[in-house]
Amino acid sequence: MELTLDDALKKGVAAHETGQYSEARRFYGTVLKFNSKHVVANHNLGILEVQNGTIPKAIPFLRLALEGKPDEGQYWISYIDALIGLNALGDALNMLDQAKKRGATGEAFLQLQKR
Repeated sequence: MELTLDDALKKGVAAHETGQYSEARRFYGTVLKFNSKHVVANHNLGILEVQNGTIPKAIPFLRLALEGKPDEGQYWISYIDALIGLNALGDALNMLDQAKKRGATGEAFLQLQKR
């Protein structure tokens, strides 16, 4: 039985949630091999890199997720949070301003602004 991209993504999420990061990375990578712009796989792989402490590796994945679905508030939050983690505060403020111009509101955005 062949694994569909949807199945690979689900397996990646399940592995990620149970802390099996290398397995999650493998499944997310499989999805991205066939669809390099897949927003969920890019976002989740970016989050995985942040959790792994390799924030510079996370940035391109998080950026692609945000570019692919700019109306998804969580993608803005994840990207801005990673920029803060890199101490790229000017870039983080710029992105926060862009998010607000797109109508982003809520506690998570207020917390990012405070940071």
